[in-house]
Amino acid sequence: MRRFIEKFFITMFCLYNTYKIHPDENLVFYFLISLIISLLLDLLLLKKRRIFLYILFIILCFSNNLFIFYLPLILYNIYLDFAIYTLLAIPLFFMDFYILNFMTAVISIYFSAMREKYNMLLEENKIVRDELTEDTIYLIKYNEQLKIDREKNIEIAILTERNRIARELHDSIGHGISSSILQVEALKIVSKEKNVISGLNTLQNTLANGMEDIRKSIHNLYSESLDLEAEIEKLCAEIPNINTEIVYNLEKDLDYNIKFDILSIVKEGITNCIKHSNATKLKITLLNQPKFYSIIIKDNGNIFDKNTSLSSKGIGLVSMEDIARKYNGFLNYKFENGFQIHLTLMKGDTV
Repeated sequence: MRRFIEKFFITMFCLYNTYKIHPDENLVFYFLISLIISLLLDLLLLKKRRIFLYILFIILCFSNNLFIFYLPLILYNIYLDFAIYTLLAIPLFFMDFYILNFMTAVISIYFSAMREKYNMLLEENKIVRDELTEDTIYLIKYNEQLKIDREKNIEIAILTERNRIARELHDSIGHGISSSILQVEALKIVSKEKNVISGLNTLQNTLANGMEDIRKSIHNLYSESLDLEAEIEKLCAEIPNINTEIVYNLEKDLDYNIKFDILSIVKEGITNCIKHSNATKLKITLLNQPKFYSIIIKDNGNIFDKNTSLSSKGIGLVSMEDIARKYNGFLNYKFENGFQIHLTLMKGDTV
């Protein structure tokens, strides 16, 4: 739009100058030819074709001096293509010199120079805008990841503290009741009255049953404190911009320790996917086999460097290998149509 307005004013000046000097000439022909050439210069993308039009117009100027009065209109495009070398066309004005025509040429070159500067500033602004947009998107993703990490750490801290309390209750109450059972047994040995011995037997059975109930309750507290499937679904729901699929087929009465270790593996796999991959899909498969548990985490990312990724994800892979060894299992990973982690944890075998 700006170019159209500037060229419109230049064209009006050119028409005025032509009419002022040559009022009796047929100006329509010269005006239309010059205007067509000017429009073609705006439409043609190849510089070689524009150069052909420049040469054609110069030839027209030599063939008829009237075209010189439309030279300012062509100089607008010449400056955009050749900048300072536009001055080489100035001698053409002296073939039929008119001061207003020359001033129109100066105004045309000025408009063209300002337009070029405007385009440069506009391009710089676009680059800055794109960089700011990219930084904003990165900060949003970074903040989302910080939020996920913070929530994971809080969850781990809660589970750890809950288990610590359960352990302390087990140790303190368990030792107290065990000691009481032993003391009752000692009293039974030294006592000679049948009624007393009968009462002590009842007390001993009550304490033993209570001890067993406490052990079962604390064991259930351990197990119920970690709903593995729900925790994994919660983690996947918080992943930004990644379509996640979960295949969960594990026993319901898993031991707390193995549930905690499996959850740690899944967290590491999700973290690796978010931080080191451009994946849009993530699949987590947890299978119960006759002799072992199978854990497969696979994404479809494709922009990672194997050496860089392995070194940056070293801590996560090392911890996974430690967990695999703990259950006499093994860890495999590969880069093929994405990054895949496969762990096998043997049942009933821990180191």
